[in-house]
Amino acid sequence: MRKGKLTQAALARSVLRTLEKRREDVVKYPAYGCGYGAFYSGGQITVTACGSSAGIPKTAPEFSVHEACGHLLAACAEPVGVTLQLLLPETYEEAELKKQMKLLDEAAGMYGAAVLGGHTEVTDRVTDPLVSVTAFGKAEKLPPEAEPEQDLILAGSVASFAVVKLAKERRAQLIGHFSESFLHDVEEMGKERMLPAAVRILQKDGALPMKAAGRGGIFAALWEMAEHTHLGIDVELKRIPIRQETIEICEYFSLNPYQLFCSDTLLAALPDGARAVRELAGQNIPAAVIGRTTAGKERILRNGEEIRYLDKPQTDEWYRAEEQE
Repeated sequence: MRKGKLTQAALARSVLRTLEKRREDVVKYPAYGCGYGAFYSGGQITVTACGSSAGIPKTAPEFSVHEACGHLLAACAEPVGVTLQLLLPETYEEAELKKQMKLLDEAAGMYGAAVLGGHTEVTDRVTDPLVSVTAFGKAEKLPPEAEPEQDLILAGSVASFAVVKLAKERRAQLIGHFSESFLHDVEEMGKERMLPAAVRILQKDGALPMKAAGRGGIFAALWEMAEHTHLGIDVELKRIPIRQETIEICEYFSLNPYQLFCSDTLLAALPDGARAVRELAGQNIPAAVIGRTTAGKERILRNGEEIRYLDKPQTDEWYRAEEQE
């Protein structure tokens, strides 16, 4: 099998079709394009989601927390807690473990979540640390499905988190091509989490369809949202928010930023995208109406006068970046 997230066909064939729906109190079973599950508990809905450090920069274990909590926020759920599983190689030092745990705990705190427990083990089965996260949240109700002819907005800028990590890991290589001030600006990107504030703004009038972009980049998120809702999309590539620094770093490494993993980036479908973009801008959150949902099945990408169709999600570009080391 190829590296990265399991393909849609393999997931459907060997994972989703093997699972039984056993309980009446479960309100959201696993489905392609949906990053969470949910069940009734004490009159409320408990929402769960997972995250992992696999396939992500070794210097970014906290992505696993951001991934899991991002799925909760997209489900209109308030993150409450996370459990952590850490598998460590025998060469790992305790001082490094302390640093990693601090990063993970701080990441959970950005969402108002507490670390509830977990499991830590040293094993010869891994050569690098591997973090697995399960996040839990509570919701009054789950978001509705997207409908045709709604605006698609994107809050946040694509691939910024990945580019920050790439610039830090390859700084010695980049310093010969980019100025110190440019690299400093890159390192400053994405220090604040915008996703919780963006979700609060977007759902102030009620729950709405949302999806946290993650592995495979914004192209994967668009495909998964369309596939999950059985809708088409019509998107203008030039409207997708992306930092100039991201474009230049990706060009240097010959990476496609639209297929590079995202963090703190949210897709939403709603009737009046322009109003939502103005409200987000009022809180210094970059956002744009990037297209619309459609009643058909076509996934159209426009780049000026050029029209092409969105492909199925590809292996995340981070794997290609690692191959260049």
